Amino acid sequence: MRAWIDMTGVRFAPAWHVAPSAFGSALVRMALCAGAALLPSLAAAADRPVVRACGHHDYPPWNWQQDAHIVGVCADVARRAIERLGYRVDLGFVGPWKRCQEMVASGDVDVNICAFRNPERERYAVFSEPRMAQNRIAVFVPADKVSSLRAQPWQALAGSRTGLVLGVSMGPDFDAFLERETQVSRVSVVQQALRMLTLGRLDIVPFGWEAGLIEIERAGLAGRVLPLEHPALVGDLWLSVSKRSPLAGRIQEVGAYFARPEYAEELRTLLAEHHRRALQREAPGASAR
Repeated sequence: MRAWIDMTGVRFAPAWHVAPSAFGSALVRMALCAGAALLPSLAAAADRPVVRACGHHDYPPWNWQQDAHIVGVCADVARRAIERLGYRVDLGFVGPWKRCQEMVASGDVDVNICAFRNPERERYAVFSEPRMAQNRIAVFVPADKVSSLRAQPWQALAGSRTGLVLGVSMGPDFDAFLERETQVSRVSVVQQALRMLTLGRLDIVPFGWEAGLIEIERAGLAGRVLPLEHPALVGDLWLSVSKRSPLAGRIQEVGAYFARPEYAEELRTLLAEHHRRALQREAPGASAR
């Protein structure tokens, strides 16, 4: 056994010293025990049935594509609401918003993590009760038009050249009004429509209030594009499950998550967190790194 010398010069042999070979063997045994203890939990996680979920690829802070996954408020909430029932939620990116909806309709994807409710979606999906959240729909216009336009009543928007994102619904009534009373152009991403406003090619872009303000800032259009003072409407956001999915039979259990008294505060916290995260994303058109 090795002897040690302390600052007083006294030689001693510490009681905790063990031979290197014995110490190494002890570490190996400890590692094996720890690994064995983890195996049941890892196996349990692997055994959980996988639920595929999708959401809008460009609608922060609610949901957006980041690398190969959908992230955001709806992604976090949907995962929590479903995984507590014993599933594992896969939020791998499946494609743009329109494709997400088509895959939920066909049953290739189980869950649309949040969207407005309309008759078309009700044909192929069941909706959790109560709603997940509410989303204000703003009408964005060039800054010099703010004082001359208003979003209420909707008829004040009649005749406008309107930019809408493909696949986006703002509720059946407002959707129908825009199609009937305005000249609609559809774009793949909202930044394209916002830039068309500044070029005089569109008059209005209805879009989520929070999402629109984030995209205006990221696109460098702050001060050039603004929302009208009052929203066109306040719409409900719903989590929905394909009628072809086994999870459809547990939709009431999923919805119970949103009925908890503490859910409102959880939602406020997530909105603030993901608003910050969304602003930190690389701006559109920036070079890849």
